[in-house]
Amino acid sequence: MAVRRRGRRPGRRPAAALKLRHRLAAGLLALAALPAAAEFEETLVFRYYDSTHRPGMTLLAAINAATPIRQDGAVFHGYTAWRANWHYRWWKEADGRCRITGNQTRLAAEITLPRLSTADPAIRQRFDSYLAALKNHEMEHVRIARDYAQRIDHGILGLPTMRSCQQLERTANDLAERLLQEAKDAEREMDRRTRHGASQGASLLEH
Repeated sequence: MAVRRRGRRPGRRPAAALKLRHRLAAGLLALAALPAAAEFEETLVFRYYDSTHRPGMTLLAAINAATPIRQDGAVFHGYTAWRANWHYRWWKEADGRCRITGNQTRLAAEITLPRLSTADPAIRQRFDSYLAALKNHEMEHVRIARDYAQRIDHGILGLPTMRSCQQLERTANDLAERLLQEAKDAEREMDRRTRHGASQGASLLEH
């Protein structure tokens, strides 16, 4: 059995002594017969930037002045960054054929949101409502990321036996990279559909 981590080649195992091979043979055959096992892990971290509201300012102006989030020349108040890594194990048969025996996919997401300082109760109330909607929108990004990370996990586990481990590695990584691109496309479509959360209540524009 060998382990493949994205971006790295599996290390070579030292040759075992002949007597150890005989002792381990039954155990290795039993391991080879086991179904592929999935392991999915997720971490989510919230980070905040400070915004100060002063008398005479609008809430929009206060957050615009504080936010560090810029993208394509536009100012945003919330942002979700995430990454997915996959780490699979494979078994090589005597004839060179290769199959997946397990996979671990890790999703790490980070949401950035504003934190407000104000002495105005009305502004505080409006901010709290806005923050809840903004957080809900950013969680939509996390849900998309989670969905596609799990698709990566299931997709790799579902790969059939292939004629070589090189072919299996290439297929697994191509599948995962394609799903990552689909996740990015899904996020862009969600932002377009919700106008970056405005239709979900994450807007400070006056009506």
